[in-house]
Amino acid sequence: MSGDAALAFVVQVGLASGLDSRDREAVARGLAEAGRALEGVVSSHASVHLDLSVGGLDLTWDLRARDEDAARRVETRLAQADGLAEFAPDLASRVERLEVGRPCVLASGVRHPGLVGIKRTLWLRVEPLAPAEAVARFEQETPLLADAIPAIRNWRWSRLPARGSGPGAIRWTHLWEQEFEAVDGLQVDYMSSPAHWGYVDRWFDPEMPERVVDLWLAHTACPESEPVLSWGAAERVA
Repeated sequence: MSGDAALAFVVQVGLASGLDSRDREAVARGLAEAGRALEGVVSSHASVHLDLSVGGLDLTWDLRARDEDAARRVETRLAQADGLAEFAPDLASRVERLEVGRPCVLASGVRHPGLVGIKRTLWLRVEPLAPAEAVARFEQETPLLADAIPAIRNWRWSRLPARGSGPGAIRWTHLWEQEFEAVDGLQVDYMSSPAHWGYVDRWFDPEMPERVVDLWLAHTACPESEPVLSWGAAERVA
C-alpha cells in the first residue's frame, strides 16, 4: 500500500429532498471545490450517483490529505455536527447526511493510471458474530476478483474503522472500490463474471452457509471528472 492510500477519505453524501438534477450536480461541484480549499487536502472529487446505484445515498465525495496530521484534522472537521456549515455554508442546507469512511487498505491495484471513468463503491457490513476465520478468508478472496475481471482497471479493498456516533457515523465495516472505463465494465463484465457469482458471491448469499455479509449493502457508481483511485492505490502489474 502506498502512503497516499492511507490518507484517503470516501464520503457518502445524502442530499435534502426536492433537489433536481441540476441542484445535485451543483452540490457535487461545490463539495469538490470546498474539499480542495480545506487546509491539508491535496485532492477532492465529488459526483452524483448513477441510477443503477442501490441502497446508498446520493453522491460520493473522495478526498486525499497531504499527510497524517492533515488527515486527522480533515477527519475531525468532517465528523463535527456543524463542520460542513463552517467551511461550505452555501451547501450545508442542501446536505442532510455524511457517512465518512477512512479506508484501512488491505489490497489495491492500478492497471490504468490516470483513468477517468466510472467509480463503483460497495459499502458492506460483516456480521458481528461471523467467525473470524471466515472473515479472514472473505478478506483474502474478495480482491481476487480484480485478477479475474480485466474490466476492473483500478481497485481498492479496505476495512473501515468504526465510527458509531456523530454526523459522520457509519455502520459499514468494509469498502470495495473499483474503476471501470465504462458502465458496461461494471454492469456486464463484473456482474456477469463467473468469479463474481460462482465464487465470491457465497459470502453474500443468504442461502449459503458461508455468508458473513449483512444483507443491507450500498452499491453505488458515479462518473468521474478526474482520476480518483490513482491518487493512492498501490501500483501493481496486471
